[in-house]
Amino acid sequence: MSGTAASAGAPPPARPGRGRPRDPGVDVAIQTATMELLGEVGFAQLTMDRVAARARVSKTSLYLRWPNKVTLVADALQHQARAVPEVPDTGSLPRDMRTFLAALMRSRSEASRALAAVSGDIATNPKLRQAWHRGPAGMLTDCLRVIVERAVARGELPADSDADLLSQLPLTLLQSWRLEHGDQPGDAVAERIVRQFYTP
Repeated sequence: MSGTAASAGAPPPARPGRGRPRDPGVDVAIQTATMELLGEVGFAQLTMDRVAARARVSKTSLYLRWPNKVTLVADALQHQARAVPEVPDTGSLPRDMRTFLAALMRSRSEASRALAAVSGDIATNPKLRQAWHRGPAGMLTDCLRVIVERAVARGELPADSDADLLSQLPLTLLQSWRLEHGDQPGDAVAERIVRQFYTP
């Protein structure tokens, strides 16, 4: 067999890859820096330069991943959603809600400041609003809906209870507390919510 025929039947040489693969550690560092800065300086004062400096990465690395501040913050919000607490199942609506809210406040002091920082922009920025609902707010509401629907199934709440409203209420009340008082709500606030709305 001639060399030409042999080469025709051989597979083509592999093409070199397009650059190096993204380092997930860099992504996490940038997302973490974004959430920290949102909590410290707010959305309006957050810049790509500040994020790059906090994450200790080059601006080139940052812009290769996210073209602007809005896409970066939207991605960081969705990433933060992975840190939501597990849904408890104690067999009691008050205990489930109390356990979940306590875990939420323990794990989200930094994230809560960041979320409060973008709350005003969510109303006017469709991309941020979409990330908010797909990210932490959506995930937490889904968890609370599970608790409410289990309570309905057990007969602790009436069958015609508005599960959507009851699932959004705790997050709305906690957010309003932060805005009104300028600090993080504690266990006493969570207990008031449970006693008022989730104790049959």
